[in-house]
Amino acid sequence: MATSDKQTTVLVVEDHADSREMLCELLRQGGLKVMSAADGVEAMAVMQADTPALVLTDLRMPRMDGMELARYIKSHERYGHIPVVLISAHLPAASARIPTIAAFLLKPCSVDHLLGTVTGLLRQSAQSQAQRSFQG
Repeated sequence: MATSDKQTTVLVVEDHADSREMLCELLRQGGLKVMSAADGVEAMAVMQADTPALVLTDLRMPRMDGMELARYIKSHERYGHIPVVLISAHLPAASARIPTIAAFLLKPCSVDHLLGTVTGLLRQSAQSQAQRSFQG
């Protein structure tokens, strides 16, 4: 991927340590820079230190779940442009499907589907930011 590290940094938010490490490793093998957090509260702290280009978050987590995190990100001026991808073994309720989510991946998903979704969204986001910079 011919973009800067900032444009290829993914924040993985997953409360199960083994799943979090597996997702991080798969993304690293796909050429992405990865940060991680165990839940939404920790993710907010990580984002204050280093803003990711995309957030990949589990749906069900303690303290702050994936939907709450997505709402926080999209309502925050500094982070509102960041695509949020929910990943879960459970489908969210129909009422939970809100426009704050760029994509939803059902566990287990193939490595190709995971990487294709993430890199595609990163590419779209980078193009959108470039257009906004050019226009602004």
